[in-house]
Amino acid sequence: MEGLTGIYKRYNWVFWGIFILFGIYLTSFYNFLLFHSLAELFSIVIAFGIFMVAWHSRHLLDNNYLLFLGIAYLFVAFVDLIHTLAYKGMGVFTAYDANLPTQLWIVARYMESLSLFVAPFFFNRTLNVNVVLAAYTIALSILLGMIFYWRIFPDCFIEGVGLTPFKKVSEYIISLILLGSMVLLIRKKKYFEKNVLIWLVWSIVTTIISELAFTFYISVYGLSNLIGHLFKIISFYLIYKAVIETGLTKPYQLLWRSLKLSEEKLKEERDRVQRYLDIAGVILLVIDSDQKVVLINKKGCEVLGYEEKEIIGKNWFDHFLPERIRGEFKSVFSKITADGTGDFEYVENPVLTKWGEERIIAWHNTVLRDESGKIIASLSSGEDITERKRVEEEKERLIKDLKEAIENVKVLRGLLPICASCKKIRSDNGYWTQIEVYIREHSDAEFTHGICPECMKKLYPDIILD
Repeated sequence: MEGLTGIYKRYNWVFWGIFILFGIYLTSFYNFLLFHSLAELFSIVIAFGIFMVAWHSRHLLDNNYLLFLGIAYLFVAFVDLIHTLAYKGMGVFTAYDANLPTQLWIVARYMESLSLFVAPFFFNRTLNVNVVLAAYTIALSILLGMIFYWRIFPDCFIEGVGLTPFKKVSEYIISLILLGSMVLLIRKKKYFEKNVLIWLVWSIVTTIISELAFTFYISVYGLSNLIGHLFKIISFYLIYKAVIETGLTKPYQLLWRSLKLSEEKLKEERDRVQRYLDIAGVILLVIDSDQKVVLINKKGCEVLGYEEKEIIGKNWFDHFLPERIRGEFKSVFSKITADGTGDFEYVENPVLTKWGEERIIAWHNTVLRDESGKIIASLSSGEDITERKRVEEEKERLIKDLKEAIENVKVLRGLLPICASCKKIRSDNGYWTQIEVYIREHSDAEFTHGICPECMKKLYPDIILD
């Protein structure tokens, strides 16, 4: 019993569909005109229902396929209503024969098939509702004028003869257009839930069968006409399942599908942007107004030595700057996010890696604003210049040492005024000093005193030198 109950719950729509179809079919044995009226009213109510669901959900969905289709079916329903009233035996348009409802039928089917063909092009495209309504109104007014006023619309049915070549060829053209719309629909399958897509496709298939059936009848009360209307009922019942029931009993599915597609699109865009960020040769960092990291690329993670998940959401200043500069940089950042003032465009500062090492980063910074102009975050691109700084510092140290060495070297050069007799040298101040004193004062040389052998003989002749 539970198995049968489960099958019924799953396929009850099939049972109800068969029940409705069979009920309408039985009326054909009593009165074909009653059958035709019920069949057409069934499709008119569903077409109008499609419009109502699409119209009232237009602000919730980005999918303009449903909205375009809803507007189209509103006009299809209007033409089908006139077609029903014009049917032979209804007594509404007494001045016309069976050609009138057949012409109206062709107008409605062209409108329906072309709309189904065009609708898939409005996925993720802007739809100007007023333009679409105006276009359908103008097109339908011209077509009805051709039928009722100018009477230049091609004949579709001749009493006693049957269908005209125009009517038959039109049915085949309509079938081809429907086939094309089905192909386009399948190519856009990602925008639909599986069941909804299946119902829409089978709705188009049954519509094609209906159109082909309408190429054979001779009498408007004939079997071919009956079969065509039965398949039309099936077609609209499947559309009812795909659009109206889903929109009324499970509206969250339409919204959820739209949100899911939007989320997938955003994820694709985010992943693409992330790939661009990861191949960048610089650090890219976004810090929000609460001083927390909201984005960092692969290069930034490599420099800091952390995984992305270990950085995102952390306070940048508390976790990744040396303690000695945290207060200063927090103050500057707070001022910038508050009123946009401060020296911020280019900054060099050390950051702390996971291992406690300090790396010098050269930052180019800008601010990000919301729609109201309020600053919500900072965007920074940073280059690790630690090695360059070390090379520059080493270069500066060597230059300094060299300058000091040069300054400490005392070199005697130029003309020195020296006495030809006593060998004293005259200083810049005009004083005569011993040559050794002068040299000692003007260089790093020191003197030791001794007596050469010749002077020894002169000064101490009594001392015999070996």
